[in-house]
Amino acid sequence: MRQVAVVVLWFLAVLGCRAVEVKRPRGVSLSNRSFYDETKPFTCLDGSKTIAFDRVNDDYCDCEDGTDEPGTAACSNGRFHCTNAGFKPMYIPSSRVNDGICDCCDTTDEYNSGAHCQNTCREMGRKEREELEKKAEMAREGMLLKQKFIEDARKGREEKQVKLQELVEKRQNVQTQVEALRAQKEAAETPEKEAKDAHKEEWEARREAEKAAMEKKRTVEVFTELDQDSDGMVSVAELLSHTELDSDADGSLSDKEAQDLLGGSYSVDISAFQETVWPQIKEKFKSESDSAPLPPVEEGTDSHPEIPPEEEEDDDVEEGDEEDDDDDLDEEHRAPLRKSHGEEVEMPPYDEATQALIDAAQAARNQFDEAEKSLREIEDTIRGLEKEISLDFGAHGEFSYLYGQCYELSTSEYIYRLCPFNRVTQKPKVGGSETSLGIWGSWAGPENDKFSIMKYDQGTACWQGPNRSTQVKLYCGKETVVTSTSEPSRCEYLMEFFTPAACQQPVEVPQEDHDEL
Repeated sequence: MRQVAVVVLWFLAVLGCRAVEVKRPRGVSLSNRSFYDETKPFTCLDGSKTIAFDRVNDDYCDCEDGTDEPGTAACSNGRFHCTNAGFKPMYIPSSRVNDGICDCCDTTDEYNSGAHCQNTCREMGRKEREELEKKAEMAREGMLLKQKFIEDARKGREEKQVKLQELVEKRQNVQTQVEALRAQKEAAETPEKEAKDAHKEEWEARREAEKAAMEKKRTVEVFTELDQDSDGMVSVAELLSHTELDSDADGSLSDKEAQDLLGGSYSVDISAFQETVWPQIKEKFKSESDSAPLPPVEEGTDSHPEIPPEEEEDDDVEEGDEEDDDDDLDEEHRAPLRKSHGEEVEMPPYDEATQALIDAAQAARNQFDEAEKSLREIEDTIRGLEKEISLDFGAHGEFSYLYGQCYELSTSEYIYRLCPFNRVTQKPKVGGSETSLGIWGSWAGPENDKFSIMKYDQGTACWQGPNRSTQVKLYCGKETVVTSTSEPSRCEYLMEFFTPAACQQPVEVPQEDHDEL
């Protein structure tokens, strides 16, 4: 009984196989079999004409759409279906049927041409499945990394939001501290300024007094030199030897010119000389000792003995230089005092009380500067976190690991640098500066695959052209790497970028196809 049952089951299986076997005209796909019923007249698929079925594949084109000749080359617009069992089915133009070249891997398009073709479908199918399996394996490995990126992104976003909230609260406290320290600084700077101003005024008054004393001394010296007869008066005759006081540039000092210098008098005492005469002549007057001849050169010498120069006032010190602001000077950096004719050229050190006020104000400034610097750093960090949190890093944040990173591609001429969510640049290998190929704009993939293309625009302008821009196409890969770059259109660049974040769940690779019945 058991053997009989086995035979019955085998018989039923054979009948079942025969039941699904479908016959169809050559060149017709299984999906179109229902339109080719040999028991009925054939209607062109465009509905334009109905013909007897025996005119299908009779090597004569009856239908305008060519559907009555799927297995011959009679119709120029006909299509021949390659079953390609073991690989993938395809259509070819019916004009290629029996042209001596095998277009179908199963050779069915060359059934009557005498071409010697081999069925390569199973080998092609095997290679395709191997390639698909490699891609599927890469996608699986990429997905593992992507899941990690997603989890890291979730944790990172939560941590950044917490940190942002903490920094916002800290900023408020530091702002309050900065304002308090600003008030302390200003309060300390007021007595500092008053003390420094008083010190400077005292020094300037002392300098003016010293200068007046020196000027008076110089006036007495000149008066004494001019008063040749020592009668306490300087006369017209005593001035005449000083031709440098000539007013009309004729090379000599006349009695009239000398009298004019003496205010119309023939002589003046020292008081009148100081008040009226000296102010007129002090710029021109030359002491006789200044023009004294050099002593004779002794035999055996080739130069005059060195004569020490007479001390003169430092005319190089301009009036404005005396008013230089010394607010930033301190005791440590103050240069030694220099004197000329006993005159102080630099302000003397501050007294202890003034220096104490300066030190207190500087300490207040330092505290304020540190607090203000801390506030700026906090605000910079807040702006950076807000920007990062606002960026679109993908449906699940999977691209966030790219933020702050840069990837380079070196070609024969350039080094390309992609910094995701920031910018794209190009730099010549030999000389030349970096050129911007665009800054981050947006995701630019199609609606059903938004995160497949990155758009970077507003780069450096081309010569007489638009601003440079770059599209970055993302592909699934186990590693994060830029693999190629090109310029399809002028100033428009294209990059290929592989990253695990672009991987999708792989579709299972189908097993070897069975023959289409």
